[in-house]
Amino acid sequence: MKQILFYILLIGLISCSTNSQDKKVVDKKPTEESQIETKTVGQTKDYREIVISENSLDTFSIPFPEKNMLMPLKNYYEPYLVEANIGQQEGPDFTYIDILKDDDNPIAYLNFDPDNKFKLDEIRIVSSSAIDQYGVRVGDTYQEVREKRNNDFKNSTNYHQHTYLYTDSSNIYYELISDFTMTEEMLENLDELELTEEQLQKCKVEYIIWRKRK
Repeated sequence: MKQILFYILLIGLISCSTNSQDKKVVDKKPTEESQIETKTVGQTKDYREIVISENSLDTFSIPFPEKNMLMPLKNYYEPYLVEANIGQQEGPDFTYIDILKDDDNPIAYLNFDPDNKFKLDEIRIVSSSAIDQYGVRVGDTYQEVREKRNNDFKNSTNYHQHTYLYTDSSNIYYELISDFTMTEEMLENLDELELTEEQLQKCKVEYIIWRKRK
């Protein structure tokens, strides 16, 4: 009788141990799948390429209608971060909306008129992740811009030593960064300064800028 009771007890212990191990495996599996799913979602964010044209920013006509565009832009550009901020300059403060891939990777700044926070004044593309309708990206050389646009460009430099490449008929122009140093003579005659073809060959696109021609 004692032997029978012993076998019954032994079988019960084995059964409990097996059930406990099964439960651990069952409990663990969903956790691993959840981690894999979370990781996969994070890796497949659709950062659409931002395209600026003479009269549009992707599907948005520019300039925008004079109303608050933050939510339409935020909804359209998800998963990009789209935020409204206040900018400072030598003149009055102004409102701007920035589009960022993350806090360290801004793509574009949409600047609004200081006197009207809903009137779009300028769009500034600051990353090679975006492109203009001519195929120009930040970082392109002057020669690449000439080849892609096939225009006769003008250039000018302001008192902050910012050099711009533009045509009179286009809303899209380029701020350049150069590999040469401005001489004192050049800085003394900024009103009349125009970079030579040789100097322009040493320049690259630092920003793509949209501003409505009057």
